[in-house]
Amino acid sequence: MSVLNKFLFADRFERSLDLLTAVVIAVGTFIGYATGVFAVDGGVVFLPADATLVGVVAAVSIGYRHGSLLGAWVTLFAAYFAFFAEWASLSLSSQTLAGKLAFLFDPVSLGLSWVAAIGFGTIAFAIGILLSRGVDRLSERNSK
Repeated sequence: MSVLNKFLFADRFERSLDLLTAVVIAVGTFIGYATGVFAVDGGVVFLPADATLVGVVAAVSIGYRHGSLLGAWVTLFAAYFAFFAEWASLSLSSQTLAGKLAFLFDPVSLGLSWVAAIGFGTIAFAIGILLSRGVDRLSERNSK
């Protein structure tokens, strides 16, 4: 298995765990915004800060446990998508279903979310891998 393939896809168990992480992050982010635990201060929102933070923390943990880079990207995107889903379903109450769906699947928002997920996800994944290697080296040094 090539190094790139290993980082992008990991093994089957890790891929399943990454998918489960993405679902948990999406549901948790949706609930966080719906209940007011997370908030948006107003104005035009390109990238919600709370969703970014939650997704980045999850992506660091995926890198730390040697999951897949693709999983880190999907997890961050899931946090962004959950934010927009909550906004469309609960905050745009005056809109029709078609208007809510148009907002949710807006190509600009989806594109920006993917670009941010790839950028932040890659950095967070790399930080997780570096943390994992640092911890491994410290334990090796302490065991000698």
